[in-house]
Amino acid sequence: MPLLLFLTVCIEVAALIKLGQSIGAGFVLLELAATAALGVLLLRAGGRRLARTQQLVALLIQPSGLIRQSTAFLSAGLLLIVPGLLTDLLAVGLLVRHLFRRGSGPQRSTTARQGSRDVIDVDYRVHEDRDP
Repeated sequence: MPLLLFLTVCIEVAALIKLGQSIGAGFVLLELAATAALGVLLLRAGGRRLARTQQLVALLIQPSGLIRQSTAFLSAGLLLIVPGLLTDLLAVGLLVRHLFRRGSGPQRSTTARQGSRDVIDVDYRVHEDRDP
């Protein structure tokens, strides 16, 4: 694992050097700053979605789509904050894959909850017949 991390960093540095040689150091710094800012925005959006997930769980709604969305945003945000072209490509791929995924909305649980439109709440008492 450490060797893989070292190789990834070496590839990232080499790619940034090559890009800097072709388009200039200023544009490379601008690209790094822009992707880091986008990464921070995605981390904030993922955090908001995780907070919404907690609210939905409290209401007994299955937030599986929201969990996938939060995870995708948080992962892409972290990848964009890390300087480098390879991690930026991975983040964009993750976001594109997530955007084209269907059926990612929250679904109501089959467990009934009080106050739901699908539930009829009835109070009842059990009376036992006592024979004298």
